[in-house]
Order: sequence, then C-alpha cells, then structure tokens
Amino acid sequence: MNKLSGIVLHSIKYGESSLIAYVYTNQLGRQTYMLRGVRTPSARHKAALVQPLFLLDIEAYPTRKMGSMAKAKELKIAYPLQSLSFDIRKNAMALFIGEVLYKLVREEEQNENLYKFLHTHVLLLERLEEGVSNFHLYFLAHLAQHLGFFPGNEHDTFLPYFDMHQGMFVPFKPAHAMYMDKPTSTLLSELLCCLAIDLHGIKINRGQRDVLLHQLLEYYSLHLGMKNPIRSLSVLQEIFSS
Repeated sequence: MNKLSGIVLHSIKYGESSLIAYVYTNQLGRQTYMLRGVRTPSARHKAALVQPLFLLDIEAYPTRKMGSMAKAKELKIAYPLQSLSFDIRKNAMALFIGEVLYKLVREEEQNENLYKFLHTHVLLLERLEEGVSNFHLYFLAHLAQHLGFFPGNEHDTFLPYFDMHQGMFVPFKPAHAMYMDKPTSTLLSELLCCLAIDLHGIKINRGQRDVLLHQLLEYYSLHLGMKNPIRSLSVLQEIFSS
C-alpha cells in the first residue's frame, strides 16, 4: 500500500456516480485515481475532497505500470483550506492554477522540489490577505524555474525586453513576435523579485494583468506545448475585472 501526500489538480465526472481525480503526489508525481461512487450521498470518499489544490493524505494500491489508473483505498484532508473553499477570489484562483498544472505537469515520477514548491504556494494562497488578484501571475512566473525554463538572466534598463523564445531579457526588440514589451517585462521582473506577502505593493490594472497573463500562458505553450485553452480563465478574469 502506498501512503502519499497529494495536491488535487483536477477532476472529471465518470458515469453517474464516480470521479476521475488527477493528483500531484510527493512520491509518484502525477497520479490518476478512479473514485467510484463518490457522488452518491452514502459515499465514503466524498467528491468534496477533490477540489482544486486541496491537500490530501492518500492510501492507494500500487499501480502495475506507468500511465495506468490507480485505486485509492482512503483519502483524507491533510490540511483544511478554509479561505480557498469560501473566498470566491481564491476559489477561482485555485481552479485556474489547478487546471494549468493539470495541463502542464504529466510526469509520473518523484520531483521533490516541485512538490514542495506547489505545497508551499497552496498554503501561501490560503493565508494571503492582500494582493490576491496578482497571485496567479506570481505563481506562473515562479513555476517556470521548476519546469526547466526559468528566465536565464535579470531585467535591467539595458535589458528591457523579455524574449520568450530564449527565456531571457534582451536589449532590443526580437525580430519575432514572441516577446514582452518594456512595461510587461518590467512587471514580470517585479513578480520574479518579490515575495508573495508583498504582492499588494505591485500595482497592476486589469489591462496590464490580462496582457501579462496572456503572455505567460503563451510562454508555457511555447516551451511545453500547452495548446488547449484554459477553460477557467474566463471565470478568473470576470472575478478580477476591476
């Protein structure tokens, strides 16, 4: 029996009463669990346990081969996330981040640093009081270093453009279209240099937020082939429309 810690990424309905849950675990990377009968009133494993970014303790039967669906014997909440459950802003943020991770993180192998990063940032979002509207930008900017294409240098007045192909700040506009302009590159640099507790100090209006988010998603698509649209994006943008 495998005893794991996990972070829920996404779940989909299966049949009339079951769910398929995608969970990033501390020992086995991404795992897929079939949760039979969880959408019935008498279910042992309630569907409410597998909300995006919920932190779980998992007891699961070993899988026989890579890519096969695992069966969970028991799921428990490892740490109750109160504000992610009841704060509509954080709930939308968790839905968006979980969907992005579901589409980006596919490896079924242990990555201790990535798991610690995700776990730490779930708790940061849970406890954050100010700057919530910028958290997804902060998260995407910092996630890149754990997926192998973190910006290779630092932004300054002589390197004012971020070239998304190279993953570096550069002195001149690239000949291609995959780059961030000066204001957007400056915002990216500010996010890379700040702490989550200081996010409220970064002033970003709706237009700037939308541009940077769109380009960060393009950056991930360029390097990791994330081609599918993020369905939760419209919900997130509606909530943070001011």
